[in-house]
Amino acid sequence: MAGRALTLLFALLPAAASAYSRTHPVLAWSSRNSRALTSSAVSEAAKNSHAIASALYTNNDICDHDAVIVVNHQGLHASDLRTLSSSCHVARALSSAPSSLQFAYVESEERNANPFLDLSSILSERCGSRAVSHAPDLGEFDIDAGKGKHVVSISLPALEDGEIGASRKSSMANHESWLSGELSKIENIFSDYLVIYAGAPGSSLGVRQSSSSSTFDAEVVASPSGGILKRYQLLTPGLILVLLVSLFILVPVIFLGVSALSSIQSPLTNEIPKGFSAEEKKNQ
Repeated sequence: MAGRALTLLFALLPAAASAYSRTHPVLAWSSRNSRALTSSAVSEAAKNSHAIASALYTNNDICDHDAVIVVNHQGLHASDLRTLSSSCHVARALSSAPSSLQFAYVESEERNANPFLDLSSILSERCGSRAVSHAPDLGEFDIDAGKGKHVVSISLPALEDGEIGASRKSSMANHESWLSGELSKIENIFSDYLVIYAGAPGSSLGVRQSSSSSTFDAEVVASPSGGILKRYQLLTPGLILVLLVSLFILVPVIFLGVSALSSIQSPLTNEIPKGFSAEEKKNQ
């Protein structure tokens, strides 16, 4: 079942045709049959994140859930979900959920915007739910079924656009592992819940490079006058290590080799043997 759910999750749409730079996946599942997830309005709004959020949040059935968990993961792409194991919490939840929706490439109207997170406060007011925010750096969070309905907003660390390969895969696995633990805690408290896991476009590499360049230029302009040692760190740890290896290992080895070569003597000598007569040698 988990393998089939993962196949459905990772093969939603052809990547080559729809993988735009400002798209992200949107996943949702519930612990019971939810008409909010299966409504035709949500299906018709499948290409735009704000339209999907509006269709979900304006549906009256969404307020019937005891807990609505909104997970914001900036920089998340459909390819990141493909790196997850078939036994991960997301795949297992989708396979066993009575109601679910899965969109791989959803367009975002604004940079870094996640309407599911931005509109969560409006959802909590409309449903009369208690709003709770959570993130990995906030420690434990206070949720209690005895305090009524909840809208829980969870923000995961952003996946950087420049991060690729094994590093990005490791970051995604760590984020999913932490999220699995937190979702399990919530699911143990609330038997009737709905989870919305949505990505958001991350800042582009070009924007970050421009920002870094501007910051660098400002630092150069504002830096105090003086020699090069006041502006730059010349003796880095790597350079110090190279100098130590050269002075205490490479130079002694070269000196020892040159000394050994210079001490080699030829066995042939130019001394005239005793009793040798050049005149006799010539008359022979």
